[in-house]
This record gives sequence, C-alpha cells and structure tokens, in this order.
Amino acid sequence: MALLDDSQYVNDLQSKMTNVEIAAKWDTSETSVRRHKAKLEIAPAEKPVKAEPVIITGKVDRGVDGGEFIDVQTQEKISDWSAVFARFDLPPDEFEIVDDTVRCATWQQSKALEDGTRDVVNLFSYRASFRRKASALVDVPDILASLRRWRPATKATGKPLSEPVTMFLGWADWQLGKGDGDGTPGTTQRILDGFEEAEKRIRLLRKQGVNIEGVAFGNMGDHTEMVTGHYTSQRATTDLNLRDQLNLAIELNLTGIKALAPLVDKATYLTCLCNHGQWQREGGKQITDDSDNSTGFLADMLKTVCTLHPALSHVEWVIPRDEMITTANLSGVNVAAAHGHKITGSEENWLAKQSAWLHTTKNFRPELWVTAHRHTALNEDMGNYHRVQCATVDPGSKSFTDATGRFSTQGTTSFVIGRHNKRMISHYEVL
Repeated sequence: MALLDDSQYVNDLQSKMTNVEIAAKWDTSETSVRRHKAKLEIAPAEKPVKAEPVIITGKVDRGVDGGEFIDVQTQEKISDWSAVFARFDLPPDEFEIVDDTVRCATWQQSKALEDGTRDVVNLFSYRASFRRKASALVDVPDILASLRRWRPATKATGKPLSEPVTMFLGWADWQLGKGDGDGTPGTTQRILDGFEEAEKRIRLLRKQGVNIEGVAFGNMGDHTEMVTGHYTSQRATTDLNLRDQLNLAIELNLTGIKALAPLVDKATYLTCLCNHGQWQREGGKQITDDSDNSTGFLADMLKTVCTLHPALSHVEWVIPRDEMITTANLSGVNVAAAHGHKITGSEENWLAKQSAWLHTTKNFRPELWVTAHRHTALNEDMGNYHRVQCATVDPGSKSFTDATGRFSTQGTTSFVIGRHNKRMISHYEVL
C-alpha cells in the first residue's frame, strides 16, 4: 500500500511532527515527505520561535563605552544577549558581549504547579562584560560625506594666524680652531651660511602666517676647540690658538645677533656650559670649578657689548654660573637646555631624572629639552616632552671617522617653539 493511502501517515503529515521525525517513523526520506506534503497542499510547519530568556533579576554596571552584567538570573540558557541588553535599556545593535568574560552558574529549584504538585526547574546566573561595538562608534557614511565637503581651511594671508612662537637656533659645537677637514675657514663659512638661511627662514615663515615674536640664540656649547687636555694630539691639530679662538667666537656670535635680533621684538641668548669650554685643565681634568668656562665668558662679553648697542639692547641673557642645565620660558614653553657632556647611561633616564629634579627643586617642569655634544641631528617625541639634539657645523673628526666610519651631516638646527600646537615645536629644519 502506498504511504498516501495510509490515513495515519496523512495525519502525521498534517501534525506538528518535523519532516525528519516523519521520515524516520515511516522509513522513508525527507524528500519524499516534502513531496507528499506538497501534493496534499499541506503548508510547511512554522519554525518554532526561539523563546527569549526570562530574566528574573540582575544588575548592570555601565560606563560610557561598556560595562558589566552582574548576577543576571534566567530560567533558560542565554545564547542571544539581545533581550538582556534590551532589559537594561541598552540598544542591542550598539553593544556586544566580550566573549571570554562570560561566566555561568546553574542550579535546580523546586517550583509549585497549578494542580498542587511540584516540579524541578533549572535556573542560571550569568556574569559578563560588554562593550560598545566599534561600528557604533563611527558613522562611516557621515565621515565619507564630510570628506567630500572638505576644503583647506585658509590660505596664507601674510597676517599672523597662530599663537606667538619663538624661532630657536641651535648654535652648537662650532669648535673654532679645529683643524680637521677644511678647518676653521670652512666652519666660519658654514656659520655665516646658517645666519643667512635663518633670516630667510624667519621671513618666509612670517609670510606664510607663522607668528614669530622672538628668536632664541642657543649657544649650546663648544664654540671653541681649546688647545690641550681634551684628547691626544690636540695641540698639533688645532689651527688657532686660544686667544684667536675666543676673539673669533665673540665676533661670529655678535655677527649673528646683529643680523637676526633686529628682526624680532624679543631676542634671547641662552647659554650652556660645556666640556671644550673648560679652562685650567691638567691631565685631562678640570682643576677649577664648573663656572670657569669659556661659554660663560663669551656670554658675559657679548652681553656687555650688546647692552651698549641701541639696536641690540632688547636682547635678554640667560647665562649660568656653574649650572649644567639652563632653563628659560620661550613663548610660554618651559625649555631646559644642556650641552650634553654630563649625560651618562641611558639618555632617556637621565632626562627623566633631571626633569624630576628641576620640578622638585626649582618648580620648573621641562616641556622641551635641547641638547648638543653628539654632533648629530635628532628630534624625539618622548611623551612628557620633546627632545631636540642639535647638529653642528664643525669640520668633523678624522680620528673618529677613521675608527668608526661615522660622521654627521653639517648644519644649524632650527625650529619653532610655542603653544601653537600640542607638541610645542614645529617647522624643524637643519639649515
């Protein structure tokens, strides 16, 4: 007898049994069951709607971008957390569960039925962290639309467009009198080239709208080579004696100040004590105190001369006595400067410890460090502050290059300091 002739089979087709259950009961295939239902025009059974978990109790600890569900009790296992989010007024399309944070406990509890008997039910308790979906944080269509509308904010107008800033010029490690390479004549020309490029740079940036209110002449140390006590054969390689080195250093510094200070309302000459500036050395060691230094002497002489010169009387002077770290505030930024010969061990640790010392003892928190000594240009973002290491214009060191193969590209480090951006420096360039 054909299956469709069996009234019980037809009853099963019309029942809530699944196709799989019917096929197994009557030893036939699911395909045949579906074909028979179609022939009898029996509509497919509706898929059972998955019951949402009934939340008995629970708590939520919510932050801006996420939080935690605590002791969420239900009578069913939770596979879809949408109902839980909705229960606590959290849009399910904006939040998601952090999968590896889900914790579940289960137990059984006696439940009274309507006929007076009792039944045992399973209860579940969940704890889980949730977060805002990344897609909910970004409105991509809105971003794309804004990109299509974007145009450059403004064009240079020749008028100041930013906060006042100071142009810092790192006059570092000239070592006048050093006879390597093209010697003092070559160094002198590179210094003069730096003055000329600095003037062009100031005028160009102002034309572009940078509000340069001042210039800081950073005497970062080692403007003279000295003649003995710093390294082997120094006496034989220098091309100027100490008197001539000092005279040339004063003249070159004054030339730069005269060329650039009149361009601004505020000019600062900032000085760092240094190793090649140490006088009275014996056996490679300094025999007097730290204040006995040619850098301090140069600054003292320049201050005396500039004070007598009406066009240069506005120059302010930051001259240490025996301090190895010089501090100043330039366009609202706390600047700490050091030649760098006292740095030992990790430079990052040294800077951090010195910053803490300055903050503790002088209530001065450095926002920018400027160093020299290593003759190499470097601009580092160190988080709490930036650190700029100045390049040099000296002729190099034959013995150092012969031993290591290393040398540095010559130039004068320049950059703008101010509160015009969060880094507090910009327009960095080695001239």
